[in-house]
Amino acid sequence: MNKIKALYTNEIIKILHRPSVFIVAVFTLVLAFAFPFLMRIVFIGDYSEVFEIYTKEKFEEDLAGYKTELKNANLKTTKETVEIEVKGQAKSYEMTLYTGNDIPRILSFTNCYEDIISKYDFEKYPMRQTWISLDALRRYRSAEQDLINMQTVPFEERDAEWLSTFEKETASRDYFRRSLFEHDYEYYCKGLETNAVENDYNDPRFTPGIIRQVAASDPKGELGYMEVNYLMQYLVEKNENQELLDSGLERSGTLPRILTEERKNILANSNKILDYKFAKRNTFSEESAICITVNHYTSQVAQYGIIVLLILIAGSSVSQELATGSIKSLIIAPVKRWKIYTAKLLSVITFMLLASVLVSIIAIIGTGIAFGFDKLPPYLYVSGGAVKEMPYFFARILIDLVQNISVFFYAFVAFMISCFTKNTGVSVGVSVGLLLCHQVPALIGMSEMPPRILDFTPLSNMDIVNKVFPYIKLMVYDAESISMFIGEGSALPLWHCIVYTAVLTFTVLFIAYEQFTRKDIQ
Repeated sequence: MNKIKALYTNEIIKILHRPSVFIVAVFTLVLAFAFPFLMRIVFIGDYSEVFEIYTKEKFEEDLAGYKTELKNANLKTTKETVEIEVKGQAKSYEMTLYTGNDIPRILSFTNCYEDIISKYDFEKYPMRQTWISLDALRRYRSAEQDLINMQTVPFEERDAEWLSTFEKETASRDYFRRSLFEHDYEYYCKGLETNAVENDYNDPRFTPGIIRQVAASDPKGELGYMEVNYLMQYLVEKNENQELLDSGLERSGTLPRILTEERKNILANSNKILDYKFAKRNTFSEESAICITVNHYTSQVAQYGIIVLLILIAGSSVSQELATGSIKSLIIAPVKRWKIYTAKLLSVITFMLLASVLVSIIAIIGTGIAFGFDKLPPYLYVSGGAVKEMPYFFARILIDLVQNISVFFYAFVAFMISCFTKNTGVSVGVSVGLLLCHQVPALIGMSEMPPRILDFTPLSNMDIVNKVFPYIKLMVYDAESISMFIGEGSALPLWHCIVYTAVLTFTVLFIAYEQFTRKDIQ
């Protein structure tokens, strides 16, 4: 054991003295620290100013601009009595026809802003980025534009169907107006129920049922715009999960799959977490969503540095010494080769773990300084039927370790190849190529290969983040930003993925051991 320890220490020292390793390591750590600042400056800017605060003075300023536009729009208003047959009876209606350039947009803003300036109570209901004020304003103005747009239709083309739609849209506009002026969710829901023109393209968040559940949590209409969007998204996800549980099926690619008991348990626990997040709404914010997304980006970018670093260390572990002949001094010493092999392998494993953990810590520190450590939300999971919180710091380190499993495996492949050749470039190049190309079958198979075939590829079985951390996508509002970096993995159980990866790894290391212990050193 003492000899292995001495050999291990010697290997660590040799690795640390390699200039190439030092340069790649420093570059990776600097990148992990600096990338969050770059993301904030270039892509995000000051995320605290997402929405403009509307005041009476702001409305008056904007109204002046729209009135100027209206003067240049060549607006022409024509009023006429139009007869329309409704249920077999001809009735007369006083109607208006608008003509001009971009009239629906300009006139809708003008009408709404004049109404708000003259009648809205800014002292009682200040428009300070609350969801009900901003979205009711959007709906009110949009409904007004739809009405004006309908009134650009020539008189002779207006019929009973046009009239019915116009009356429904008028009622909808009035409900949205009242929702804005009184900060009342119920009038907003009535506006949705009577709305005759589709504005949200069947967005499941904007349904009366979802809105009323939010209203129960925000009776005074005080929650912020993004905060309510989170709450609505939680409710939508919960409904979708429940639909899957009720049907017992979920779609994977083009084929449905029967839900396993494990998957059913995950969906049920996900709903518990969504309920928990709904109740703890003040814990989650737009800043948290941005912060964690940036940290995921940072980890993914830094992973490329880890790939180069680990494969460089593993790929040159034996081949470089074979090329220089320095390994002969170890071989002729009274030390068994398996001990030399073990020391080299342990040194590679040490740097694997050290690189992953250290880069994760630096990335968290960089993200925390750039956006605020309080913006990093905990990882939520269910244990004993109750929702628990894991601090983001520890969760991120563990997530990155699991996500780097494929990197670790191909570093072992580089180590194996280095036992066969004196050319470090071959071992490093082949291993990097295999790592970058092992996703090709999955990319091709997304549309052409049955899911069951993909379940047995190395990529699917090494991508187990979703199995070890099944609720990771619940950490943010926009799950798609996380899905870019975390695949679905194999549909087979976690134990299968672990055994599959373990067998592959053992095979690679056994081949390396056989070659190293039996190779004639020239």
